[in-house]
Amino acid sequence: MPLPSARRDRGRPDGPEAHDHQAELRRLESPLGLALGGGGARGLCHVGVMRVLEELDIRPDLVAGTSMGGLVGAFIAAGYTAEEMTKVALEVRWASMIDWRISGRLLSGKRIAAWLAEHLPATFEELDLPLVLATTDIVEGRLHYLSQGDLITALRATTAYPGVIPPVPAGDALLVDGGILNQIPVDGALAHGARRVIAVDATALTPMSAPDIEADRYQRRHALGTLREAFRAIDVMQAQLTAARLGFYRPDVLIDPHIEGVDIGDFHRSAVAIDAGEEAARGRVDQLRSLAARRHNRVGPGVRADSADDRAPGTEAD
Repeated sequence: MPLPSARRDRGRPDGPEAHDHQAELRRLESPLGLALGGGGARGLCHVGVMRVLEELDIRPDLVAGTSMGGLVGAFIAAGYTAEEMTKVALEVRWASMIDWRISGRLLSGKRIAAWLAEHLPATFEELDLPLVLATTDIVEGRLHYLSQGDLITALRATTAYPGVIPPVPAGDALLVDGGILNQIPVDGALAHGARRVIAVDATALTPMSAPDIEADRYQRRHALGTLREAFRAIDVMQAQLTAARLGFYRPDVLIDPHIEGVDIGDFHRSAVAIDAGEEAARGRVDQLRSLAARRHNRVGPGVRADSADDRAPGTEAD
């Protein structure tokens, strides 16, 4: 589902260069995909993962993302380094994007779009790498992948957490956060040309201790306790859905950071999430090096030593 483009020049006299990403992927022997999951502030762990991938000189050929994973993925596809992304994440004033009007939404879609336009090109075709964004059509209850046309609008769609950020109209569809149906779009990466995939789960379910009875009674009388219950319920639901999807579409390497004390809205703890991603990736260094080696060890023209045919994606991509 391509979105219409509103072209913006990104500081170049002749405008940004457009890429034929599919043609570029076809020239590669074994394209490597990076699938980044959603998770709000927790999704900034992807920046820490990229620190380690850069150290290992492992560079994705394609990025697929959901929600915050899609946002970080756009910065990766635009050529930002992990150091540059860390700077952006720690300096952005998230409070400036809050819609203080009584509108029923917490964040302003226009302010988010303006911030995105300051940092990213206008279209997918102007990115250095192909990018695939997972979104959910709440009209028909279907998953849509966006990979062409207006990048800023597509990013607004994949990050449109229901009730917080306004949904994005696209023809007859009404697009919101792709994490409702697909938290880690491994299949999106495979469907768009990747042959091997590194996946990062920003919402791995962490153990929860039994609640203190008196503290629980206190929290139940306040909104804080209710919100924590709601977030925990969402985490449990998404963990089950993610496990089922990853059973069908298995990544070559799965990185699942343990992000202590960071909820989806805790952007003031961005550094904690980033460091957790780095720590988790360092725990997978051997697997990552092995994957990098296998990319160059092929048993014959056009044949992988470990075929991904048994992981062929379905027909959800548009």
